[in-house]
Amino acid sequence: MGFNMKSKISIWKVLTAACALLMLVSMLAGCGLFNYGDAGKEPALSTPIKVEYKMYQVIKGDIRKTFSGMCTVTSLDVNRYYFQHAGYPLESMVVRTGQKVSAGDVLARLNVGSVQAELDQINQALESDAINSVQRKMLTYQKQSLEEVIAGSELKATVDGVVRYINTKYTIGRDPNAMVEPGEVMVVIDPENMATAQGIMNVEYATAQKYTMGVGSTVKVTKSAASGGSAVSFETTIIGSSDYVTFLGDTASVTYFIDVSNAPEGIKVGDRLAVNFEEETKAIDCLKIPTSALYSFEGRNFVYVLDSQGLRRECYVEVGLSDDSFVEIKSGLELGQQIVQY
Repeated sequence: MGFNMKSKISIWKVLTAACALLMLVSMLAGCGLFNYGDAGKEPALSTPIKVEYKMYQVIKGDIRKTFSGMCTVTSLDVNRYYFQHAGYPLESMVVRTGQKVSAGDVLARLNVGSVQAELDQINQALESDAINSVQRKMLTYQKQSLEEVIAGSELKATVDGVVRYINTKYTIGRDPNAMVEPGEVMVVIDPENMATAQGIMNVEYATAQKYTMGVGSTVKVTKSAASGGSAVSFETTIIGSSDYVTFLGDTASVTYFIDVSNAPEGIKVGDRLAVNFEEETKAIDCLKIPTSALYSFEGRNFVYVLDSQGLRRECYVEVGLSDDSFVEIKSGLELGQQIVQY
């Protein structure tokens, strides 16, 4: 018995389909979609992968933007200038921070135009023969007082040097006609150069830019007992900074100059001091979470929490201040609530 032509065609189709299927299986195995040989040791793609979460708890605490550095005392000298007479508005600041000045140069002026007008009237009265000796004596005394005010209306440098600090308390947020109090307008001059007149603190450039530390900022300076002698702490101000950034490898630093002229006994040239800066803006006893657990999308901040079924979902929050480790939570979370980071 023989196969007819129709049967032969059917067998040929079956063989062709089988060969095509075998080739397809071989290709898929080569792509790793089927296990064979050593590949059998690997888990199939359908095997669930366990997601590991880091669990955090909403806690209470303080947010303080701080950093610290070290400085070496190179000199205790500094020259301060401020108006002795009060009750007159500031006319102008003649110098700026970083400017070189010479002895006798004017640093700032008070507006004493009313005093000059009064002095002119007294001079006219003294030229008159109509006043008696008692009146002349009183007018002469008044004249001397007014002349002292006019003479003191200009701050003048007594040394050659560089302006390192100008107290801006008066000039910022004040009425131009407001009266100046003694010490409100103060200029600090380095009699030689920055590197030899104040303590020097090097801090990371990124840190210095991140926080609002600058000229006039208050810092706490500490000398430990291990440095020799007894431990000493005092507060002072930053009176200058370098105009350039120093790069060393992948790090960058900027130099700040600390006024140590008010250092108590026990501080001497050559001492190494710890300097701590803390921004005035802070959040005390607030809700906070690690900054690494906070996310944002399209301007909105959120954290991840687990619902009753153990599924992760977003929870939008309002944030406040932050430091290098924690961020303040103003609303959206409660004390003790669990959040997750993945």
